[in-house]
Amino acid sequence: KKSFLSGANLSVLKKECDYQMRLIETYFQSTTKMYVLALQETISMLITREVLSNSTLLDQSKELEFSQAIIFHNVIQNFWLGRWERCLYYAKRSSAPSDIGQLKSIMIIFYGGLSCFQISRKGASKKSKLPKQAIALMKEKGEQSSWNYQSKIYLLEAEISSSLHENDRAIFFYNSAILAARSSKFIHEEGLACEFSALHCLKYGDKKEASILLEQARDCYTTWGSQMKVASVSRLLEECSG
Repeated sequence: KKSFLSGANLSVLKKECDYQMRLIETYFQSTTKMYVLALQETISMLITREVLSNSTLLDQSKELEFSQAIIFHNVIQNFWLGRWERCLYYAKRSSAPSDIGQLKSIMIIFYGGLSCFQISRKGASKKSKLPKQAIALMKEKGEQSSWNYQSKIYLLEAEISSSLHENDRAIFFYNSAILAARSSKFIHEEGLACEFSALHCLKYGDKKEASILLEQARDCYTTWGSQMKVASVSRLLEECSG
């Protein structure tokens, strides 16, 4: 799970999951199988946008911790697919970080908070406490580990500034988020910060800078191994040059 959240190469993770699944099927560890299946599905979606055909198995467990794991994977999948409303829907169903699966809950709030800004960027109004909750939580965790959370803090600050039309402040925090993610070797978060910074530039009509940032994002997503995100960013690049 930690390798996945830190942006490890998706193809490598997929091979590891496939290997773990073969071991599990040999030794009939049904509960463990459900967790690995959930991770397999998410990785498969991030690589090619395809979802495993046996994903309905994931909804069969009523056990509380596993339910939280399913919410986590739904949040992750919908966020990276750009389905912001669905991501927010699942994020609101999450337990508090102090309850169960703490790391999963923290990341659910982070991605849920970011989704709120993307919904607003598209002109929709969606009132939620998640953005404020996300920035407060990232700052709290950042005091314990800036390496893990500083890039997330900067990206949330950038999105807040962008939503308030504070252009210079937003650019400063986007650049800070990119550098912090690069320093922590979170290649997927570096790509995300580049992508969101590009969207901010497009809001101000700066297609030249947006194109540069999108190319950086595409390079990051290529290294991450997400063909789905590479294709998505490539489409945005075509729109910039059109």
